Amino acid sequence: MSDSSPSVATPLRVLFLGENWYGSCARACCYALRRLGCDVSDIDIQTIQPQWRKISSRAMLRALSRVISDEYNSLILDTAASFKPDFVLAFKAAETRAETLQELRKQGIALYNYYPDTSAFAHRGFLAEALPEYDCVFFTKRFGERDVRDRLHLRAARFLPHGYDSELHYPQQLSQKDIKQYGCDVGVIATYTKHKENLLNELVSQYPEIDLQIWGNQWERCQAVALKKYIQASPLNGSSYAKAIRAFRINLAIMSGKVTGASMGDETTTRTYEIPACGGFMLHERSAEVGELFAEGKEIECFDGTAELVEKITHYMAHPEKREAIARAGHARCVPAYSYDNCMVEILNWHTENYAKW
Repeated sequence: MSDSSPSVATPLRVLFLGENWYGSCARACCYALRRLGCDVSDIDIQTIQPQWRKISSRAMLRALSRVISDEYNSLILDTAASFKPDFVLAFKAAETRAETLQELRKQGIALYNYYPDTSAFAHRGFLAEALPEYDCVFFTKRFGERDVRDRLHLRAARFLPHGYDSELHYPQQLSQKDIKQYGCDVGVIATYTKHKENLLNELVSQYPEIDLQIWGNQWERCQAVALKKYIQASPLNGSSYAKAIRAFRINLAIMSGKVTGASMGDETTTRTYEIPACGGFMLHERSAEVGELFAEGKEIECFDGTAELVEKITHYMAHPEKREAIARAGHARCVPAYSYDNCMVEILNWHTENYAKW
């Protein structure tokens, strides 16, 4: 990714569509655009859509989904009419409709989507109809464009990996309370998938004395009885997430595995960038892509399969000085090169080169 800012004569107006909660990747991108000098108006569907948690409430929410979607898409058009953006950048924004994008195009507004997930076809919403309407889709997975083009026509696409949030992901100062709550030998912060369950279940089977914490969404789906005592009560977001990374002696970066609608599993995730940025020691599932980002054995460590995972954990728990040296080198490699600021520079440069209308 480029380290240089684009040359912009006047501030670009950007209508940003994405969730704005503290710690979200969308918020990181939105604030990065502002730091780069853009005039940003952002719309978060969560300001319209109730964040209900109970199953009975979610059933009611599904019944209201059409009304909420109508409100959201009307708000996009009304905001565009008054704000007059140079371009729209949607961070996934699955509820944005194709007809909404078509109306924005009639107004001469360029349209981009920064798509963060492994599959574009595994979620509810209007993505399948909407993605062909964007002037360029920026995929965080190398295989994303190929998978989508097998089923849809895209105007343009390119690979643009995830990054870290420079306002949040840095080595946090830990209190005694933080250390008591998050301190452990091995930590995992990730949304549940079957691949992660299987790998961690094998890990605790082969390493029963392990001091392990598992944080993240949807771990109530876990069926492995041996893992349940390691699963914490809630996900971690914002500064709690960054502090936990700092408190774990070893951070496991386990990939999701293959999901519906994807030709393969992911090779990097948000954690690939966030763990080193926070100053954590990262033990990453080995892939070609992560090997292009960090030097294995010097800036991060990698594993392939449970036997090597146990071997690496055992080795680095016995050598804290090596952990600390690798964590420092990984941080130096990551910061500032892999920031979301630089990701947004790539999008701004693409816009400048292809749709310079101001």
